[in-house]
Amino acid sequence: MNQNIHEGDLFAEPGVVYHFEQITGHLYANTKTAFPRLTTVGGYLDASGADTTTAFPTLTTVGGSLDASGADTKTAFPRLTTVGGYLDASGADTKTAFPRLTTVGGSLDANTTTAFPKLTKKGASDSAQAICRAALVAALAMHGLTLEDGILAQVISSRGGVKRVRIVGQAKISYIVQRDGHTAHGATLDEARADLLLKIGNRDTTPYRKWTTETKASLQEMVVAYRTITGACQQGVSHFLTSKNYKGKLSVQFVIDETQGRYGHDTFKAFFTNRK
Repeated sequence: MNQNIHEGDLFAEPGVVYHFEQITGHLYANTKTAFPRLTTVGGYLDASGADTTTAFPTLTTVGGSLDASGADTKTAFPRLTTVGGYLDASGADTKTAFPRLTTVGGSLDANTTTAFPKLTKKGASDSAQAICRAALVAALAMHGLTLEDGILAQVISSRGGVKRVRIVGQAKISYIVQRDGHTAHGATLDEARADLLLKIGNRDTTPYRKWTTETKASLQEMVVAYRTITGACQQGVSHFLTSKNYKGKLSVQFVIDETQGRYGHDTFKAFFTNRK
């Protein structure tokens, strides 16, 4: 595995200096830590309450939201240009914290207007997330890696919309197929193609329209529901579950909380919360 890249979420330890260039998941750094080489965080960055004066000197993009509320962020983000989600800098000393920030995908909460001299786009969620996504993809590609549906893999070969890959942490070869902006993984090429058809086809979600956020179901039933509603591929779901040890029945709200930042989360959440 490339030592410059951390796959998944990272909970920073106090006083530790991390030399990763990219973190594909969320970063929880609300302690006094340093990331002198970090350029990209794929997910959410929690720097709330931290002494982040020199913590992120090279960070340019945060794919999710950035929480710097209550932090000493005087010179914390000198190269940050794009935040894909919301930016919370409320209660922070942010006079010179964000000199190059141009785009925030969500809302902006700050106690000063002088901290963002180059901010031109606020609430531009689609464009901000696209910029962050492109930056992360480009950075990983330089190391021969691909990040699709939250799965980091080493690319072995690529031809005609089909990639042979080795998922980080696994020895076996897997496949990725792409068509019309959609992507699916599979342990075999046939499995990947079948899951792609599921993702782009018409899926019957009728059985789940009576479910609420309080509905509980077995893990197997919940996996079927999640895949039906979101089009998530089997390998992606299995990859996510490898680090979990769920017991008993799960509620819809529990699944919404657990899958935040993962493929299909927004679709799954909206299915149950955006009803009239």
